[in-house]
Amino acid sequence: MNKTILALDVYDFAKAERLVKDTKDYIDIYKVGPILFLQSGKEIINMIKDNGKQVFLDMKFHDIPATVKRSVESAKELGVYSLTVHSAGGEEMLKAAASVENRPKIWAVTVLTSQVTTPEEVIKRAKLAKDCGVDGVISSPLEVAVIKKECGKDFQVVTPGIRPAKADDDQKRVATPESAVKDGADFIVVGRPILEAENPAQAAKDINDKVKSAEFKA
Repeated sequence: MNKTILALDVYDFAKAERLVKDTKDYIDIYKVGPILFLQSGKEIINMIKDNGKQVFLDMKFHDIPATVKRSVESAKELGVYSLTVHSAGGEEMLKAAASVENRPKIWAVTVLTSQVTTPEEVIKRAKLAKDCGVDGVISSPLEVAVIKKECGKDFQVVTPGIRPAKADDDQKRVATPESAVKDGADFIVVGRPILEAENPAQAAKDINDKVKSAEFKA
């Protein structure tokens, strides 16, 4: 499975479908967030699956434990590959989410990449997620290596904030695809570098090639 996840942070179904069809030779998992899911619902999930691809449902569930558990059960019924909960929900909520049988992979958000934080806070939240039975965390590329060291190689780290080159935008903690993979990232989440490219398919291919090269060298 390719390590690059394409974030479908777009506003309409037709554009999302074009992106999936254009990039599916290089992308195996597509991230669907609240904007697109609220606009298209099950239709967007089914479209991605009909193209033979997996869905990462990024809704960052954060509520009372019973509600989050039911949310994970609903995501399971949709047939998604993975979903997010927010680590700030605490131990009881994380354990409730992880307790669902035959569920999708659960990745706990540590701290948003638009926020400034300390590595210690990220590690604290990652350890909590692991102790609660969660499969991995969403973390900036800057904390990948230390999370792997503290939580083990089997604990997945998924990194947004990926930029092929330095960009001036709202992401504060970023890195290149190569450096994130070399540090041990299991998946990288890429949005604007592909979505805003003149040729999204070529952009996806270029990033995928860099990731595979980094995997080979790691």
